Amino acid sequence: MINDDTQTRRPSAGAFLDIIERILETLCRLGTMLGAILVIASMAVVGYGVVLRYFFGHPQVWTDELVSFWLVAIVTLGAADVLRRGGHIGIDLVTNRLSARLQAWLDILGLVSVLLFSTVLTVSGWQMVEFSWSVGLLPSGYLEVPLWIPQSLIPIGFALMGLAALHRLILRIRAGKPEGAA
Repeated sequence: MINDDTQTRRPSAGAFLDIIERILETLCRLGTMLGAILVIASMAVVGYGVVLRYFFGHPQVWTDELVSFWLVAIVTLGAADVLRRGGHIGIDLVTNRLSARLQAWLDILGLVSVLLFSTVLTVSGWQMVEFSWSVGLLPSGYLEVPLWIPQSLIPIGFALMGLAALHRLILRIRAGKPEGAA
């Protein structure tokens, strides 16, 4: 038999979601910060390559390859925070003409699609990383870093995006109405 003290001490679903939201926000911000650092580092590496190529006649062949790895990380790590904040591009011209209920259903459908897409890319991304690691795969270019290292940012980024989509989906279902609606 459960006494009343035990029931009152249990965290509510809202408190649990608040904890998950804080953890997700922290992870997404870390991903965004890493992405921002990689943007700055990419500008520095590209600038370095341009100066050496055009001013000193010594092209650096590894710079393009490194920046291409970083670009994938920038996009995958930054997309989760954008989704978490609801900042993705939508087609307002069409959706604003729909009823609030239909807008909510379309939002749920979109979030489910992102969740499924992210899940598939997370799983296949980890399989790609495992394969690259198991065979010791190296890039075909000039960098001799094991390929699983830059590849690992792909499933990490899509896992974050999937978590952000799941969180927004739970919030949407619990709210039962579109954001901003009375």
